[in-house]
Amino acid sequence: MKWDEECDVVVVGSGAGGLVAAITSAYHGLNTVIIEKGDVWGGSSALSGGGLWIPNNHVSKRAGLKDSEEEALTYMQEVIEDTGPASTYERKVAYVQNGHRMVKFLEDLGMKWVPGILYPDYYPEKPGGKIGRSIEGEIFDARLLGDFEKTLRTGEIEAPIPLYSGKVASLPKAFTNSKDFHTVVSMFLNGFKYKLKGHHAISIGSGLVGRLLKLALDQKVDIKLSTPLKDLVIEDDRVVGIQAEKQGQPLFIKSKSVILAGGGFERNQELRNKYHNVGTDWTAASPDNTGDMLLIAQKHQIDTALLDDAWWGPTTLNQNGSRKFLVYERSMPHCMIVDQKGQRYFNESQSYTDAGHAILERQEKNGRALPSWLIMESRNRNKYLFGDMLPRRTPKEAIESGFLIKADSIEELAGKCGIEFEGLSKTISRFNDFAKKGIDEDFGRGNSAYDNYYGDPTYPNPNLGAIEKPPFYACKIYPGDLGTKGGIVANEYGQALRNNTPIEGLYATGNCSASVMGRVYPGPGSTLGPTTVFGYISANHIKEQLSKHANSPTKIS
Repeated sequence: MKWDEECDVVVVGSGAGGLVAAITSAYHGLNTVIIEKGDVWGGSSALSGGGLWIPNNHVSKRAGLKDSEEEALTYMQEVIEDTGPASTYERKVAYVQNGHRMVKFLEDLGMKWVPGILYPDYYPEKPGGKIGRSIEGEIFDARLLGDFEKTLRTGEIEAPIPLYSGKVASLPKAFTNSKDFHTVVSMFLNGFKYKLKGHHAISIGSGLVGRLLKLALDQKVDIKLSTPLKDLVIEDDRVVGIQAEKQGQPLFIKSKSVILAGGGFERNQELRNKYHNVGTDWTAASPDNTGDMLLIAQKHQIDTALLDDAWWGPTTLNQNGSRKFLVYERSMPHCMIVDQKGQRYFNESQSYTDAGHAILERQEKNGRALPSWLIMESRNRNKYLFGDMLPRRTPKEAIESGFLIKADSIEELAGKCGIEFEGLSKTISRFNDFAKKGIDEDFGRGNSAYDNYYGDPTYPNPNLGAIEKPPFYACKIYPGDLGTKGGIVANEYGQALRNNTPIEGLYATGNCSASVMGRVYPGPGSTLGPTTVFGYISANHIKEQLSKHANSPTKIS
């Protein structure tokens, strides 16, 4: 084959996992190239909340968290069911042992971390569960990226100020208590400080990948935008290079190793029909994630798993067609989620992946859950942020476009939404009784510290409030996602497997691979945590393998 270029490591994808993999391999002295399909970089990571769930990390421990590898592994074993080759015990051990090492490694190179010390695991009451394992990057001045500042991937909705995901819970309830009010005020003052300095301050997902890209550039990583992967070149169960495309022409890069970190198949309607039976309109993932890695893997008969799953979560489509992945909105008092029969069917405040699974399971059971409906009453709209709508400020266009349905009675609301009134009336009566008692006897809403994290602390049960004071509002709820979570099966070293045997030199991490988290979401940052940690593991394993080959004795025939 005629090669156009040659390097030690090709990393496919410029999200957080790909960047950490590239930083690590380049640090080891390996000639490293990132190829990125899009004309912008950052992947779905740039659109995310930017948090990483990393047990036993020194940043959280420095802030007061008591944690250990043993407790982390106990927790993962407790909450992650055995889902086959993706979430093996060995993979969990590798994650727990290497996560905190990665955090320290990146910090030593210049990464600045911030702990989310109040952010709970999503099942904090389970054995080994904790509050405060999540970390994120410090707010970053994008001007330090030079020309790459202009090509950072941005989302449909940008935060008005730089902020931290570990403090976002204060935003929706800022006008209900002094503690959250002062937290939000300090966030705005901090944002104003950056503006006065003339910084282009970026935070959460974009801030994370911005900092990581700066480290990659410092390590002399070559980054090629608009360069999609077209195929792997595999000979005798070993990857020897890739075929990419640049400006419409084939580009063949010879490489000793390839790390696939190119995202899932969120935007491929054919694949979503095949594996999920949902559309592509509800996903919050990068528009470039069309399943290229999966299709190439299937062509080469590489092992795959968890293709039927995703990082699900209740999602709305607003008046201009953009998506809103609901995190805090469904946890506030004076709201609930029902199906078209008017019945509640899950704890609205539970983790988004569990909530998404609940919607899909309900649809499969009764065919009346797509869409479901989030029902709110006047006190919810008067007190709390909803998406980008301030309390007491419901834009007229939100009503006129049909994004929000407004009515003066529950019967009118049911009629406008096509919800069975009798069922909805009974559900609200029962729900209001729970709100008065402060106990959700059906689904346990408000029983967990995770539920309460996004709730209103001025209520006896921070997540429960009656639905009785008009006007009433409703909006459609769909099972959206942050990305698919099934794909290439990798072992504890990140090596891609075929017939349960490693393909030498080929690695996979992130949403193009089957997740170590199985079908659950253990804590805040359970997508970015694994993609970065296994990117780090993969690059370290490549260094070890290349060193072994370099030091092996020469055979004399």
